[in-house]
Amino acid sequence: MSRRITQAALAVTAAVAALALSACSSSEAPASATGGSGKQRTIAFIPGCTCDPYYSTEITGFEAAAKAAGVTPIVQGAANFQASEQIPVLQAVVQKKPDAIVIDPTDATALAAPIAAAVAQGIPVMTTGNNVNSDKIFTAIAASSVQGGKLGAQELMKQKPEGGKVVFVHIKPGISSIDDREKGFREAFDGQSKYKVLPNLYAGNDSATQAAGLVQSAITANPDLVAVFASNVITAEGAANAVRAAGKTGKIAVLGYDASPQEVTNLKNGTLTALVSQNPYEIGQLAVKNALKYIEGDRSIPKDQPLVPLVITKDNLDAPASQTGLYK
Repeated sequence: MSRRITQAALAVTAAVAALALSACSSSEAPASATGGSGKQRTIAFIPGCTCDPYYSTEITGFEAAAKAAGVTPIVQGAANFQASEQIPVLQAVVQKKPDAIVIDPTDATALAAPIAAAVAQGIPVMTTGNNVNSDKIFTAIAASSVQGGKLGAQELMKQKPEGGKVVFVHIKPGISSIDDREKGFREAFDGQSKYKVLPNLYAGNDSATQAAGLVQSAITANPDLVAVFASNVITAEGAANAVRAAGKTGKIAVLGYDASPQEVTNLKNGTLTALVSQNPYEIGQLAVKNALKYIEGDRSIPKDQPLVPLVITKDNLDAPASQTGLYK
C-alpha cells in the first residue's frame, strides 16, 4: 500500500490544508490555466487510494504545484488500495482526456495494460510511489523503497546493537514499493551474524488489527525478538499496538514506514522508535513539474527518478528537516 525514498532531505516549500476525498471523487480547479504553449493544460492524479495520509499529503503537494503553475488539476481516487477499484478510476479519468496522468499504481502487473491503453489514446502517463511493469510511462518518481528498507534496517541495528531476532511485516507480494522495502531490509541484515531475520509476517488484509495479531504472535513465539520493521502506515499502527499490549514498549525497537500523524504520536510515546518518511508532498509537486515539462515537449526527463528517504527518530523529530517530512 501501499499504502505504494536528491541526496539530502527533501524540502517542503508550502503548507496547505489537508484534502479529504470520498471514494472515486474528483477535485478540479477553475479551468483558466494555460501552459507555456498557450494551450490550457489539465493534469490528472490518481492516488493509490483516498484512505491514507501518504496520499492526502501527496495530493496537497500536487494541487499546490498545479495552482502555482497555472495548471488545472483533476484528483480522483478509489476508497481502497485495490487494483480492482483503481482500474475503473483510471478508465474514467481517461475519458476526461487530460493532457497527462499521474498515477500511483496499486499493482505492478494489473495496472500495466490499463496504463498502456491510456497511453495508446495519446495521454502521457507517469507514476509516483509504486512502480508498474510497463515501458509506456515517461517517468517514475518515488522515494527509493530499497534504500528506505536499508536505512530503516540500519536504524534498527543502531537501536539494538546487541543483536537478536528481527521481523519484517509485509502486506502481500506484488506491491512493488513494499517488495523493495523488504529487499533493502534483507540486504542490510545480510552477513550480520548477531541478527536472525524471521520469515515475513503477511497482513494481507492491510488491517491494523491483523498486523497487531501477527506481531503479538511473533512476540510470544520469540522472546528474543528485538526489532520489527512495519512496512506501511497500517502495519505500523498494528505493530505499535502489539508492542504496547505485550508490555514491550521501549524493549522492542519498532520502525514504522511513513510519517502519519498517528505514527508521530506513537513515536513520541515510544511504541514506535523510528519512522521512514518518503516526503509525499514534494513527490506531488515534482509530479506536476515533470508532467508539465513532458506536455511542453521535453523528452530529456529521466525514466526513473529515485529520491532518498528520511529517517526520523524522537531525537531528531524537532529538526527542521524532520518536520518537513511529516505527513499532513
